[in-house]
Amino acid sequence: MKSLSAIIASLGKQLQDFTVAHDVRLVGSDGVYQIDVLASYTALGVKMMVLIECKHYSSPVPREKIQILYDKMRSTGAQKGILFSTAGFQDGAIEYALRHKIALIRMLSDRFENVTNKIKKDNSTRLLPIQGAKMMGEFLSPGQTGYIKPGKIGALISYLSA
Repeated sequence: MKSLSAIIASLGKQLQDFTVAHDVRLVGSDGVYQIDVLASYTALGVKMMVLIECKHYSSPVPREKIQILYDKMRSTGAQKGILFSTAGFQDGAIEYALRHKIALIRMLSDRFENVTNKIKKDNSTRLLPIQGAKMMGEFLSPGQTGYIKPGKIGALISYLSA
């Protein structure tokens, strides 16, 4: 998870006043929450807070984990939420995240899986090699699916800036 914090810190250099902290205790309106990674930045003169959760699972992340992240966002006043997973996401988790504007990123090492129109229930999959990539991610957010790797993070920056 600390390596993911370092990756996020390097990605955020394009954002004004960007900071990142690992394993944070954050006070919400109904208690204290543990947050894997807390990122903040300034957009249009407003301080923005992003809660980032990381799941190293052997099976796809269920809807309940996205619901918990959304509840943490509401309680703490965070404007954005991102959930990173090594195993992808169940359909219900994707649908819930899209409705609540939570970004989902499936982390991969030397390749990425292009799950073609997963949101539309087309479950065909292609494996595409990435030359020289150390870390890849499939980024799902409302209205778009994109892929991130060092130097190619436009979809994630667009989500954070919106």
